Amino acid sequence: MRIRTARDREASELEALQRRSSDVWEEYREQLAAHPDAIEFPQHFIDQGWTRVAVLGDDTPVGFSVVIPGQGGAHELDGLFVEPERMRRGIGRSLVEDACERARKAGADRLEVTVGPAQAFYEKLGFEVVGTVRTRFAPAVRMRRVL
Repeated sequence: MRIRTARDREASELEALQRRSSDVWEEYREQLAAHPDAIEFPQHFIDQGWTRVAVLGDDTPVGFSVVIPGQGGAHELDGLFVEPERMRRGIGRSLVEDACERARKAGADRLEVTVGPAQAFYEKLGFEVVGTVRTRFAPAVRMRRVL
């Protein structure tokens, strides 16, 4: 597995991957089915160079991350998704480490993320809870990793 910058033509493929990845969380399936617009992958995430893709040897995407530059030293991990059959194999961890390195090189001193049921995953990777925020469907935990 390697990580590369997303390609212009991959937006629809990454959106489909995001849907499959999101469906693993039973508590969100009904909401996402009722609101399919909740999962839309904006082309500008690729155009801005914010999206990185984990690929196999044949260049098949198996996960991706989106890091959006922010203000005041913080960058936002806006998306982290892995193919369900590839979860728990280090792909998500590798994408987070790549995201942290990219944010650090861009001048950020911290990476922030809004999480749902994946809170324990982020805690294992050095993120700490800093509060809660309201999302479209429910309150969620806000986390930060100092870079």
